[in-house]
Amino acid sequence: MKRDDMDNRTGLPEGYRISHGGRNYTIRRYVSAGGNSIVYQAWYQDSLMPEKTHQVLVKELYPYDPMGRITRREDMCLEIRNGAEKLYSDHKKSYLLGNRVHLTLAQEGRGGIAENLDSFEENGTVYTVLTARKGKVLAEMLEEKQYFPTLEDTVACIRGLLNILELFHEHRLLHLDVSPDNIFMLEPREKGAFPTELLLLDFNSVYSMDDRTTYLGDYYPGKPGYMAPEAVLSRTEELGAWTDLYSAAAVWYTLLCDGMVPEDMEITGEEELVSPYSRLLLHEKEVAAEQVNRILRRGLRTMPTDRYSSTAEMLEDIQELSDILTGAVRIPVSRIAVPGAENGIGEGSGNGGSAGTRKDGMKNAGMKKAGRLWCARPLRAGAWTAGVLLLVSAAFLGGRMSLTADNTGGENTGAESIEPVTTENTVLDLYQFPLETDDSVVLTQQDVRYPLVDNRMDVQVQTSTAVRIMLKDYSHIRDTTEVIDTYSLFTFYTGEGDKRGWQNADLTYDFFYTEDNTLHMELPFQDPNHFNLDYVGVIFQNFNYDESELILDITRCTLIDGEGNEYEMTELLGSHLLFFDEERWQQNMITTENREYVETFDDIRGGRLIVDAQVCYLEPVLEVAWTSDKPEIATVDERGRVKGLSQGTATLTATVRDKNTGEERSTQMIVNVISKL
Repeated sequence: MKRDDMDNRTGLPEGYRISHGGRNYTIRRYVSAGGNSIVYQAWYQDSLMPEKTHQVLVKELYPYDPMGRITRREDMCLEIRNGAEKLYSDHKKSYLLGNRVHLTLAQEGRGGIAENLDSFEENGTVYTVLTARKGKVLAEMLEEKQYFPTLEDTVACIRGLLNILELFHEHRLLHLDVSPDNIFMLEPREKGAFPTELLLLDFNSVYSMDDRTTYLGDYYPGKPGYMAPEAVLSRTEELGAWTDLYSAAAVWYTLLCDGMVPEDMEITGEEELVSPYSRLLLHEKEVAAEQVNRILRRGLRTMPTDRYSSTAEMLEDIQELSDILTGAVRIPVSRIAVPGAENGIGEGSGNGGSAGTRKDGMKNAGMKKAGRLWCARPLRAGAWTAGVLLLVSAAFLGGRMSLTADNTGGENTGAESIEPVTTENTVLDLYQFPLETDDSVVLTQQDVRYPLVDNRMDVQVQTSTAVRIMLKDYSHIRDTTEVIDTYSLFTFYTGEGDKRGWQNADLTYDFFYTEDNTLHMELPFQDPNHFNLDYVGVIFQNFNYDESELILDITRCTLIDGEGNEYEMTELLGSHLLFFDEERWQQNMITTENREYVETFDDIRGGRLIVDAQVCYLEPVLEVAWTSDKPEIATVDERGRVKGLSQGTATLTATVRDKNTGEERSTQMIVNVISKL
């Protein structure tokens, strides 16, 4: 059987037996292939109880020759053709060195390395037998879309990998071929758990820092995307622990991105290598996402001197991330969020400004009135304020208004001293555009999670987002002929500065098993910490990861504090029109209305959050339509997905019609498409 289209080697077939020392090793299946060997899963019978079997890994010396001069005969023996003798000899030397390293490291008894049971010659080559539990190669898991379910699971996996590499580095050895192809995930000891315990395979590219003649870089091209630049370029004088740590960071990126291979990660210049809205980071506190990206940015630096210098150093940051996830440590976002801060470059206030804007948006979200909207608001500092009066005049004059000024700062002395100053690059005041709005139709930018401030939204050119609709005071007939059983919903709360993420007391409701698709949820406030209560919310998830449209009616949201006082919160009450697809499989509905009633965790401890909700499919009930007056600037589809095409402003109109009563509601919003620069 051929391994793949890029590999001309033929592996041993399933059921083939290799006999040595009175023991028969039966090949169960192919596991992985490296530069000079192929690894199989195999078994052998117990000598006293032949009905019982032992699981092992069998590694076969079978070098890859792109010229196809090393082949397998029909009797399964390897044939070394003319011209390939030195290649095979070099690979055999490396293979045996790998075995010696394997035996040395396995004697440490620190795990992560299978025990070397025996090595022997057969079929014109060398075989090595290794102990192992059942399991699967990481690359195979990812290919089968068996992705890691939580960030914590990826942390456990990468921690295990780093511990194994630390053992290599303590013996002044480098692995140099760390990739999903060479990581064997062991079957969990606990039934139903996700595999996080691993073995590192293929020691045949091992490099000794004390014997540079052992490096056969020309024979081991490694895995594209996982090799550090100095390894790709075979610069042996630059190899070090940081070379393996680059590969470890690349593997972690792959786990976080559901199998996506890292390619030129630093060249992209992206501040966030993994989006905080990605599947594994979406549920986590912002500081956790920042810590993840901080570790990746440092681990994947092009220059070796800019990376982690030791496994202990990288493990320290991984431990800090673990502490953030468990709440054992609290780190200000400002320390992590600034690009370059991990290397001492620059300072900043993190996301404090955006948080302030978010809170102001919530405060002003309920101030809109139905009808034509000419919003009065306090003038803001900076360029926003400076251009207001000028832009008002320019807008009504219908052209590009200009001012004149004397170069010397004095009075005008003639045309030759006048220079035009245009408004071409002045910040646009979106509040001068009239909108027809209905305050019973609340719009929320999904990636921001809070209602739009005065129905205005910025979008960068050639980027997209989505807008969600909530209808206030809307009664409708619910179609419950089909029970919805592939969705989940839970309530949560979070504290200001709490780095553990959302608190939900492990109460997640797969509640649409009820015949009428309803739920009564009660979330206890039990946290003993002393944070200020930031916000509460409701999370709705579609575990089909497909396109679907539903109406989630939240009919009650009651906060009960520690003294038993009840506060009815109204911001989340209404009919939320939810559009799901493969990317947007989760919808978050958040409110800070709790701040009007309570302040800290101490105020609510012993109380609870009560939410009543019900659901139905959208299609039988409502018809939703979106239009753009300037589709050359911004487009919008029927699911509220907005894409910025060119700089400028466009007015979007959302219209919702009840299919049973004919009732219609409509509102407008402004999209300001801005440059990415």
